[in-house]
Amino acid sequence: MHTITRRRVAALAGASVLLPRFARAAEINWKFTSSQPPTHPSTINYVAAAERVKQKSGGKFEITVFHSGQLGTDIDTFTQVRIGGVQMMVLSNVITATAAATGSALSMPFAFSNYQQIWAAADGKLQDLLREDLKKAGYLTTNKILDSGFHQITSNKGPIKTVADLQGMKLRAPPSPIQVSTWKAIGAAPASMNFSELYTALQTGVVDGQESPPSLARTTRLYEVQKYMSLTSHMWDGWYTLINPRAFGKLPKDMQDLVMAEFDQAGVDVRKEMLTFNKDAVAFVAEKGVQVNTVEDTSSFKQKLKDVGFYSEWKEKLGPDVWNALQEVSGPLV
Repeated sequence: MHTITRRRVAALAGASVLLPRFARAAEINWKFTSSQPPTHPSTINYVAAAERVKQKSGGKFEITVFHSGQLGTDIDTFTQVRIGGVQMMVLSNVITATAAATGSALSMPFAFSNYQQIWAAADGKLQDLLREDLKKAGYLTTNKILDSGFHQITSNKGPIKTVADLQGMKLRAPPSPIQVSTWKAIGAAPASMNFSELYTALQTGVVDGQESPPSLARTTRLYEVQKYMSLTSHMWDGWYTLINPRAFGKLPKDMQDLVMAEFDQAGVDVRKEMLTFNKDAVAFVAEKGVQVNTVEDTSSFKQKLKDVGFYSEWKEKLGPDVWNALQEVSGPLV
């Protein structure tokens, strides 16, 4: 397992400076965009993958990684990848579901309880169906979806222990169908906004809290404006590496194979690192003064979702093929 250290961050994030430069300009120049900061494992590994592509292509193929939303919001750049203004990006399945609705299946609340189930879904029959849906929407993907992590809840109102603690709570939700739908069904008051707006919204009390993997609370310094973190592990999300199909189709076969191989390797590496990164993030925010509690019994949340017909509604939205593939891994949800 790779270890995220300051030395490794500096080495990989600055790899474009430290590795040898080629005398002539690259024949193929692509842009890759991410909303994550330079210290995040995904950014580090994407920079490394881009450098491997450049080295192994003899300098013919250069992919520039733009981190921290430098090219625009996730929604903006999602469109740019589809129309070809940007060739590659990384984006959560909960956001890609705005264009390919079946992607919501991977983030079905309380469907997965461990990573054995996650990877059975993300590398199996279910993922084949989801990638095909993305292809119809105008996006290619690499073979290995990244791990973002199980989502936890942070807030300024108090620890979350049962579904009663969430009633009426103003929670930021990304512009994601499954997340907005989940919080409405639970009884919270979801407010849809881009992640770039979240810190200020929490600081000023526009929203009471948010939900995301712990790593984001650390890398975006949400611990400065949140008092509590409740480990509910209510849903998981992964990040697709998306590719514009027309740009990919113009590449020679050896370059297609190269970019797929190296960015698949990045996906595998990020999976290994995120387990440690999220665990360390919980300890980190606790050291910063955030009160952390683990929710051992999630039955009240699941029962509320069943009672209001949440799972039945999503069964209809996703269709029988996707729903059955999901339940083959998760077990019965309805």
